[in-house]
Amino acid sequence: MRIWHQSFTDLDMVPLYRRTLIEHAAKVVDPGTEVVVHGLRPGTYGRDFVPIDAIRHHYLEALNERQIVEAALTAEREGYDAVALACFYDPGLRSARSLVDIPVVGLSEAAMLVACSLGQKFALIALNEDQKAQHEEIAEAYGLEKRLAASIAMQPPIDEYMLEGDDVATRPIVEGFHRACRLAMDAGADVIIPGDGVLNEFVWRKGLMRFENATVMDALGTLFRYGAFMAGAQKSLGLGVSRVRHYAKPSEAMLQHARSFAGVEPIPESAFSGKPPS
Repeated sequence: MRIWHQSFTDLDMVPLYRRTLIEHAAKVVDPGTEVVVHGLRPGTYGRDFVPIDAIRHHYLEALNERQIVEAALTAEREGYDAVALACFYDPGLRSARSLVDIPVVGLSEAAMLVACSLGQKFALIALNEDQKAQHEEIAEAYGLEKRLAASIAMQPPIDEYMLEGDDVATRPIVEGFHRACRLAMDAGADVIIPGDGVLNEFVWRKGLMRFENATVMDALGTLFRYGAFMAGAQKSLGLGVSRVRHYAKPSEAMLQHARSFAGVEPIPESAFSGKPPS
């Protein structure tokens, strides 16, 4: 089984995160399952802007969502069994599911749904106030706002590139994460979710997957397992996404006309970031 992992970051800009993803995935999936990591195309954010600052602007987020949808189409064309969208904004999730027949799983949706089986209420730890608000909006969109105890922003706020630092540079981030966990528990959370993919890998790398008696979810590990589960359920049980309403699939002729008119071209797998350096 092969799972296409898709980040909403340019993985060439975060080499420690990319290496951690590869090591992490290999440890949590079953033998015979391979997770192949991909990021957005190199240069998507340039060198002057970090992803968390860029995608707070909905237009910029929408521009990058097209890469997510193209990634799903490419994954299906290349014979992957599932797509694991590793961004807590779940960008492009609905569009991708409406176009491909292989399972597409989103990090926010998967983490929240699994958290409901681990405790009565969950909390998400966000990098900053913008991401905190986005978590709250997504929980409401998924009908899970009553299970959300809180969305807690890191104080002081951080960005993805700061999490690439060494032990000395990131010691204040560990302390800030623990303070956020304390606030989450005080708000009534049984399960704490590191609410950003890069933050999750930082927490996993540092061995911070427990806080007092609360479960700190390994959200990306959960995503990889969930993607494999959905791929297996499709093959063994015939479970597939409904085409009745929310994920209605356009006809091939309609899709090709729309793509041609919009000047949209496929993105080959080799064009995505994340390939190991040669």
